Amino acid sequence: MIEQDASSGGAYHLVSARRVEPATLIAFSKTIWPDRSADRLLSSWWMRADDNCSVAAIHRSTGVMAALCAGRPSKWVVDGQTHPAVAICDWYVAPGHTARMLGRRLVRHFQMPDRMLYAFSMSDDAIAYLARLGWVGPYTSALLGLPLPHVARWVHAILSSARKLDLRDYVVASGVLPAPLAEHLDRIQTARTGDATASMRRGADEWSWRLSICGERSYRFCLAFRAGEPVGYIAVRRLTPGSSRLLGKISGALLTDLAAVGDDSEVLSALVARATVYASRLGAAVVLAATTNAEHRRALARMGFLSPGFPLLGGILERRAPQYMWLPQGPAAQLDVSGVLLTFADSDVDFKL
Repeated sequence: MIEQDASSGGAYHLVSARRVEPATLIAFSKTIWPDRSADRLLSSWWMRADDNCSVAAIHRSTGVMAALCAGRPSKWVVDGQTHPAVAICDWYVAPGHTARMLGRRLVRHFQMPDRMLYAFSMSDDAIAYLARLGWVGPYTSALLGLPLPHVARWVHAILSSARKLDLRDYVVASGVLPAPLAEHLDRIQTARTGDATASMRRGADEWSWRLSICGERSYRFCLAFRAGEPVGYIAVRRLTPGSSRLLGKISGALLTDLAAVGDDSEVLSALVARATVYASRLGAAVVLAATTNAEHRRALARMGFLSPGFPLLGGILERRAPQYMWLPQGPAAQLDVSGVLLTFADSDVDFKL
């Protein structure tokens, strides 16, 4: 439980947002999203997570909720060492309570000397504010889209006849991670720990936590094996209709995550090709992927994904591409943008779309 700030004279105290009364959350939601569903916050992922994943500022004299910040927890491997990390998300200050340093206070609530702080898929206002707090960036990821994935399925057939990889499929539903899949994900993570890229740990613990707050969502996994050893995986699921501003009500799929030992191009290509099969079986009209990794982007482009450089549609993707920043302290002090891996799995984007 978050300890309340009992300092004398303070106008606000901090509590876990998931412990705030529903009526108070709804009233706050109305102030920050007057044109959206008033109970939106009640279905937020952090309502199903640990108390320490969210913090709210409550005005002492009125009991009004004045600000909110959520932190998506994870562990990151930086220079071969594992560190706790938090992705800042759902960060809002209500009108009438701005210019009181509440935003800074809530972000710093998640700050610890040994913890990496970052943010992925940020608004322009958040970017400007975090820049004033000393965060580096913003940097832009690549958002890629594949229209009509059923047309691209023939690519998978060609790769199937030529590859030296064993691809195995798993369906994960009802929040349960199958034991064989959990073991393979851990083996892939162990093999990737020595990679130069700084990235979130993508083993069984991470996916078990994710599934525990995702409700009834169903993920389709494909794992690639070479000589009996797992060397990469991909995760795909159906998009919630209407959750993406880019797609509106169009049926779509989300390439949630992609990882390969050593960023092996053959493995990445085979996995992306299998993702098009999954998206086709889901009846998706388009499948979206986001990444900061150049090898990922090349593999996606080889399978027909449209990149930001594509005429007309590429411009739409470029404008919608998630931006990211981090606080250059603790584990992230020496991070270089060329060595940071982020996908939809690394923040709360996957929980919302």
